[in-house]
Amino acid sequence: MQKRVRTAFTLVELLVVIAIIGVLVGLLLPAVQAAREAARRMSCSNNIRQLGLALLNYESSFRRLPHGWGGPGIVGGYRGDPLGDETRPVIGRLSGLVSILPMLEANNLYAQIENGFGSFTNPQAPWDMGPNGTYTPWRTQLSSFRCPSDPGRMNPDASWGPDGSGRTNYAFCYGDTIDGNSGAWTPAQNRGMFQGRYPRRLVEATDGTSYTIAMGEIGTSPSGNLSTGQGKMRVQGGAVLNSGTAIFFPSNCRSKASGDRYNSSDEPNVAHLQGIRWADGAPAFSAFMTILPPNSASCLQSNDSSSALISSSSYHGSGVHVLFLDCGVRYIPNSIDSGSSVLMAPAAADTGAAASNPSQYGAWGAMGTRSSADLWDASAIE
Repeated sequence: MQKRVRTAFTLVELLVVIAIIGVLVGLLLPAVQAAREAARRMSCSNNIRQLGLALLNYESSFRRLPHGWGGPGIVGGYRGDPLGDETRPVIGRLSGLVSILPMLEANNLYAQIENGFGSFTNPQAPWDMGPNGTYTPWRTQLSSFRCPSDPGRMNPDASWGPDGSGRTNYAFCYGDTIDGNSGAWTPAQNRGMFQGRYPRRLVEATDGTSYTIAMGEIGTSPSGNLSTGQGKMRVQGGAVLNSGTAIFFPSNCRSKASGDRYNSSDEPNVAHLQGIRWADGAPAFSAFMTILPPNSASCLQSNDSSSALISSSSYHGSGVHVLFLDCGVRYIPNSIDSGSSVLMAPAAADTGAAASNPSQYGAWGAMGTRSSADLWDASAIE
């Protein structure tokens, strides 16, 4: 009598195999995702380090760092001087990232920007893309300005507004001041290494280049998600408008968000600004302050060119990368000591006297100030 030879699995055996594969996938997927994020974080860290080298090359060439925002004045003027000084030149609103383009081997783009003024109505303005979005520099996306962990992308079909501009995930540090830090009408307006109008020199970082932040991460709003609605308004990319003088006390801004989302009651006043235009020097777009800890809320006094409290942010979840003036890159956790947010931020000082006071925002505030004799300890970020 011949034996019957079985040539296939039974249904039970197939189900067992599928279950085992499912379990293995469930175990391996988090590890794979963690490995991918680790690779993205490394790429992000390398990008900001390259920007640091570009800053040092710029400083070596011009004996100063680039301004936070400035550049050629816009045709017909841009800002009036509140002091009534008609001798001051009109200042543009280009970010410091424009200044370091030649140091990033983007000479052609820099030349296009430098030689393109006057081609359209107001091409010096980083929000003006010309007729039908034909001014390409503002629509150019440089990979060195982007962190791979950020899901936001520009919309190449948009001819106007935030969705059609090249983005940045790396912003300049303005220190721990809020009042008037966007206008920057005096050299001592901000306590960080960067501010509008007035470029600084490395020697002004008396706290030491390895103790003073130059740049840090900011997250941008996810693509195709630039409207309001529950869950859409993240602290990455968004800022609360019309906060008035309340933002001089950071706790008022901090209360606007829960986790990484803005409160539903505040959503109607939230705008997508952070990193949305790499060429725009207004702090809401390309700067941050070391006041509230990473991945906290951001607030503006009235619009994109007034007093601001912009927090560093990222999509890494646990913290952000920051670049120090010596080109060292550190990962700063959300839990870093940031002092007391109920204390009023230091006021701008025409004489610069306030610059010598230690930051009241803990190790995080101390990292952002350039000359406050408030050195922080490495244990603050371990």
